[in-house]
Amino acid sequence: MTGPLAPTPTLELLRAAAALCGPAAQRLFEVLAEGYPASLERRPGQLLRAADASAADLDGLLAAAGVASTDDLRLLAARESGLRLAEPDLRFTSRDPESEPRERSALRRMITAEEGNLRRTLADLQANGALELAAAVLLQARRRWVLGDLKSAGYASLLTSDLTSSMRDVFLVQPATGAAVNAISDAHPDDVLVVFSFRNYSRLTVDVAREFHALGASVIALTDSYTSPVCSFASHVLAVDTRSESPHHSPTAVAAAAHVLAALAAAGAKGAARRNRRRAELFRSLDSYGLGRPPSLADEAGGAGGAPDLPGSAAGIPGARASDPSGLPVVPDGGQPPAR
Repeated sequence: MTGPLAPTPTLELLRAAAALCGPAAQRLFEVLAEGYPASLERRPGQLLRAADASAADLDGLLAAAGVASTDDLRLLAARESGLRLAEPDLRFTSRDPESEPRERSALRRMITAEEGNLRRTLADLQANGALELAAAVLLQARRRWVLGDLKSAGYASLLTSDLTSSMRDVFLVQPATGAAVNAISDAHPDDVLVVFSFRNYSRLTVDVAREFHALGASVIALTDSYTSPVCSFASHVLAVDTRSESPHHSPTAVAAAAHVLAALAAAGAKGAARRNRRRAELFRSLDSYGLGRPPSLADEAGGAGGAPDLPGSAAGIPGARASDPSGLPVVPDGGQPPAR
């Protein structure tokens, strides 16, 4: 193995950038300079651990040096030195004692699989028109209900947040029997229910979809197959590729499909831009965006509670719409569901 090369323009550029970025960047430079350019064959995580630095420190050092990534840095070093540098070994091994050698994979392989899921799902949904039809149903609905159980509860919360920013009467149904009964009792044939259903399929989700379908309401199902149980009661099916290298289904394409669905609905929603501006004004008024800024005179005048209470806020007002800690409208587990 050849010894370290003489300083190169790229290495000197990194040295100057490290001097500007602080101690962590200087430690990173020392780790990179040791055995350079062969040091670039190490994984970024190995470099960070050796330098006791963070990913933000590495990004800052590279940005100060005018380099986009460690891959680009390796290409520059290889061009200057005339050496062929191997890509870092991104292999990881499962610690599951029952795992077989064939189940061992690579980080790059997992990333490629996720990119494939996203590309195939969005291309298919665009090609068959399912997203456009589902967005039109959301726009025309009297009320919009969103349900996800188990891991899908997170997807439901994200979609509810996106829809609420652009249209009224969007309700997150908590994955509990009481909340489901409330939603079904208050549902109307002109309503729409959006459900997330992936393996292993939640019985509660399928039952609620069946009841909405029996009522005559539209059901939009984001699911992993046209043969999943919820499809029997869905007016519109958004099939999402959830294949994964891990034991759990992939959330990448699910979150993307839900986001595109909400964006399409918002694009056709009357007054969506005005509602977004008004919500931003209210969040600022309530100091929701005040993290990290120094207290102002208005804050001091308002006391520890920050901005004064707004008329019509939910606190202490009978009949105010219930919401979870993230501010999403919800159907409570017990009592009456929020009325239109």
